[in-house]
Formats: sequence, C-alpha cells, structure tokens
Amino acid sequence: MARRGRPRHPDILTPREWEVLALVRRGHSNREIGRRLGVSLAGAKYHVAEIIGKLGVRSRGEAAMLLTAGEGAVVQVSSAWRAGEGLCDNRGVDNRPIGFFDSGVGGLTIWRATKKLLPQESLVFLADSGHVPYGEKSTAELRDLTARIVRFLLGLDVKLVVVACNTATVHAIGHLRETFPQVPFVGVVPVVKTLSRYTKTGIIAVLSTPATASSPYLAGLIEEFAPDKRVINIGCDGLEDLLEAGEVRTGRAVALLERHLAPVRQSRADVVGLGCTHYPFLRHRIKRILGPQVRVYDPSRPVARRVRQLLAERDAFAQSANPAYRFYTTGDPKVFARVAGKLLRFPVRDVGNIEI
Repeated sequence: MARRGRPRHPDILTPREWEVLALVRRGHSNREIGRRLGVSLAGAKYHVAEIIGKLGVRSRGEAAMLLTAGEGAVVQVSSAWRAGEGLCDNRGVDNRPIGFFDSGVGGLTIWRATKKLLPQESLVFLADSGHVPYGEKSTAELRDLTARIVRFLLGLDVKLVVVACNTATVHAIGHLRETFPQVPFVGVVPVVKTLSRYTKTGIIAVLSTPATASSPYLAGLIEEFAPDKRVINIGCDGLEDLLEAGEVRTGRAVALLERHLAPVRQSRADVVGLGCTHYPFLRHRIKRILGPQVRVYDPSRPVARRVRQLLAERDAFAQSANPAYRFYTTGDPKVFARVAGKLLRFPVRDVGNIEI
C-alpha cells in the first residue's frame, strides 16, 4: 500500500546520505560506496545505518526498494511512520558525527561532557593507545600522528574534530588547522586564565603531563594571563599511565597523586587547574587531598560549550533521536572497553581496532 504525504527523502536525509542511498539503490557494496565517496568502510557503514534508521526500514534492501523521491513522489509507507506527521525540516540539520581523539582514555572526560551537553549528537572517539604516552613524544612526532588520526576521522565523515588531549593541542593543533583548513577544530588548553581570575591568594597551580608543563605554549599562557601570579607548575610523570590501566582508586594511584600534590599543599595555592584530560577522573580524589579551601578546575565543560558554540555558528546541530556512539583504538580493544567502561560507568562495546 502506498500513500502520499510521508516525508520525502531529501527532507529526512543529509545531502551525503542521499548520495549514499542512490549508490545503495544501484547495488553497490559498502566498500564500493566508501571508495566512490572517499570515506572509509566504517564511514560507509555508518551512513547506511543512519539511512535505514531514518527511513524506518529494516535493511539496506528495503531502503533500496523505496521509490526515488522527486517532487510529489509516492513512496511506500513504513510502519514506523504515522499519518499526520509533519515533514522533516532538514535545513540547518547536520547528523554527521563529532570526532574526538586522545592518546588514550583521558579524552573521554571531554566526550562525557559533550554527550551530556549535546545529547542528540552522534560521537566518534579514537583512543591512540598504541602510541601512548604523548607526553614523551617530540612535536614532529605528534604532528605526524595527529594528522593521520584526523584523516581517519574525516574518513568517517565527521563534521568537527575535538583534540581531546592537552599535549596534542599544545604541540599540534596549529599544524592541524593549517593542514585541514576546512575542518573546525576544538582543542584543550590549561585553564590558566580562569585560575588567574579566581585566585584570592595570588598563587595558582597547574597539573599536567611533563611535556605540557615544559612547553612554550603553557609558558606563554602563564606570561599572558598570570604575569603577576605565583604559578606552581607540576609535570605529573606516571599519572597518565596509571589511568590508562584503569587505576583510579588503587594505592599506587593515591600515593603518586599525593607525591605530585605535595608542592601544592605546601603552598598557599587556592585554585588548581587540571591540564591533562585524564585528570578529571581523579578530581574528587584531588579535592579530598587538597581540602575544601582549594577549588579545582577542569576543561571538560568549557570545551563542550565551545563545541556547542561552533555548531551553532555553522547551523550544524544534529536532530537524532537515537545518536550513535562509536569507539576505536590503536591498542587492545578489550583493554580499552574494560577501562573506558570502568571510568565512564557506561557500557562500551564493539570497539574497533585500527592502525594509523
């Protein structure tokens, strides 16, 4: 049975999804679709799955059977559609996913904040666990690694890339913006400006990886935003590795954290900035060690708000009732799934393994 009035394909699908549907109707495989459109196999699968969900069909075969949607076209009525529903207004809608990457699980703090702030957005997260830690790599190495990661994410047709790693942001985001000028990037930097604004004692502390702590970028932030403040700049060696292993509440993690926080406790610092995306997983432990008189700031929510701002500027918010969350790693997928699930308290399944 057929009926007029069901939302036409162009009203429901993005232009890229319409291209994919046309290739599905011609009988092309996901691999052929990816090759023709310049996206990865995973990216092609993602688009086909989105089309199937939006059209209310059960398979790509059923999607291919729908009539071409020209003006006034008649299409089959799906059981998922009810008479009287209005046409979808696809203007200003971009259901492509947002891409995130980090050297490991730390960037999940940014992922978590974005998921909470923008619940309709689909998110893709890549943990470059095969090359952790970033804090021990040179600028040239980081630029090469991050550029390869961005190419992978673009193959999944992401609409924005979040560099969810302080070290990668400090050493590579400028290079990425020059290499991929068409891509909007959001980075993560130590919250020195915020610390300088809210300190009452004039003493602030920044916890970061050794590479970030010694970087000219952080030195520049301190010179620009805290020239009249005493800054306790601590490179927390070893902390990132423990968190990568999922050690948040272990004795080793607590002992190492207490050692790194000793200079802060001995000073009169009243504000502390977490300059590594791994560290918010330890935020409550840090607050407990430092006491109620010290305020702890992490960048996850400000970064999520910046993502929202860029999407608003580009009129690119998603309108998906069932957003997809996909995870990839260059390391061991089982280890990533276990650690990420433990840190997020969120089931992480079907982690893809890639090489970059």
